[in-house]
Amino acid sequence: MDKKIELRLVIVLGIFISLIVFSGMALAAEFSADLVIDNPEGKFTGKVYVKGDKIRQEFLKEDGKQVMILRLDKGVTWTLMPEDKMYMEIPGIGKEATDPEIEEKIKDMAEKKSLGKEKVSGYVCEKYQYLYHDKSSGVLTQWLSKRLGYPIKTEYKAPAYYMLTEYKNIKEKRIPDSLFEIPSGFQKMQLPMMPGMSQQQ
Repeated sequence: MDKKIELRLVIVLGIFISLIVFSGMALAAEFSADLVIDNPEGKFTGKVYVKGDKIRQEFLKEDGKQVMILRLDKGVTWTLMPEDKMYMEIPGIGKEATDPEIEEKIKDMAEKKSLGKEKVSGYVCEKYQYLYHDKSSGVLTQWLSKRLGYPIKTEYKAPAYYMLTEYKNIKEKRIPDSLFEIPSGFQKMQLPMMPGMSQQQ
């Protein structure tokens, strides 16, 4: 698979991990922040824009700007390639975050532990750790801001993978709806097939 596409899919996985334990959160926050993602592919910095159940992440790389838009309301993720005026669509990602039964499903997968409170980026957060019953799935730790209704720091450790996602310099402000839409003139491209993945139209 093309390395640039692999990177986009890894970052999308990071978004998914950050959202999987959203149950009970208000999903009503509206803010922008600097974003740091650290994983085996490297350390990436960018911007994130959040408006309730809509999230936009932007990264500036040597090969150009990379943009990812997660629409929980539509159950879809778009990865934009502005230089080429093209985008990929990944259906299904993010639906778990709004599943009313997600808390029970999480109990089937992991043991949840409260680790108290901790301040992150100026916000008091509830710190939780999820110990997966399948040891090979690793440990997920999240710092949840009740004020924002979002996890502003997430660390995932597994034998074969590691990812740290953190929001910094958070600014609560109005975010334009247009940031969460596919720009006019962009063409859809086919997502490369991955093992065990069925063709989506």
